[in-house]
Order: sequence, then structure tokens, then C-alpha cells
Amino acid sequence: MPTYEMSILYRVLPKEKLKEAMKTTANLIFQEGGIIRKMSNLGQQATPYRMFVHGQPVKQAHYFVFEFDCPVSSVQKLSLEFKKYEEITRANIFSPVIPLDFSACKIEEETQIAPFRKDVIRMLSLAKKAQEERDEGKTKPNHGLDFDPFPL
Repeated sequence: MPTYEMSILYRVLPKEKLKEAMKTTANLIFQEGGIIRKMSNLGQQATPYRMFVHGQPVKQAHYFVFEFDCPVSSVQKLSLEFKKYEEITRANIFSPVIPLDFSACKIEEETQIAPFRKDVIRMLSLAKKAQEERDEGKTKPNHGLDFDPFPL
């Protein structure tokens, strides 16, 4: 199961109702077979713009970030479920970011001069094959001169 990150905005609620909304969110993740790895509270902040949720304007929200593992098939179900609750202003689920693997980079190969690099040799052979295919239908002069006396 890949790890996902979800930023979620709750309406400005009293502490008890906010706790209930967070339990509901966690239970939805658990019902879909997910495991919560980390929850971060970013506090109550003003929204970047006025949002309308279920017909009511929202100017401030409680910001939280959830990191959780869940099956790929249940991510869309979760995002649809979160839209049903009035306490949740916005929930965005982000797919995992795969770090780049630099272990395959070999500095010895990269510092060689061009004619000895494997990728350059392969590229030159492909270019030579392509040139041969293009020249296949052309006639070759058979007169023995160093130049072509009949240029086209």
C-alpha cells in the first residue's frame, strides 16, 4: 500500500465537535483498509479565499495534514466520502512522491570521452542503421571518380 498525504480543512468548530469530525475522518480511512501514519495540526488560519461549502461561506478553517497508507482503489472513494460531511471544508489527497535513485549513476562512465561511452556508441550505431535504410533505394555511381559528374 502506498503512502498518501491528505490536507484537510475543517470548519471552525468547538473542540468537542472538531474531535468528532477528526474521529469520523480517521474511521473512514480505517474502513477503507487504511493505516494512519501521522497527523499534524497546522492550527486555525484564514482560508486563502472565501469558500462556499454546502451553501455557507467559510473564511477560516482548522488545517490538518494526515499521512496514511491505503489501497489505491480506495483513494477515490475516500475523496467522495469526505465531500458528504459539512464539517469538512476541503480534503485533498496527494499521491506519494517517489524519491530519485542516484545509485545507478556511475561517474566513471560519465567522465569518459564521447567515443567510449556506451550510450554514445549505441546512438551512433542507430544513426548509422537509419542512414543505411535511407540510402537503400538510391543508386550508387559506378564510374570510379572521386566526385559525381552528374549531380542531381
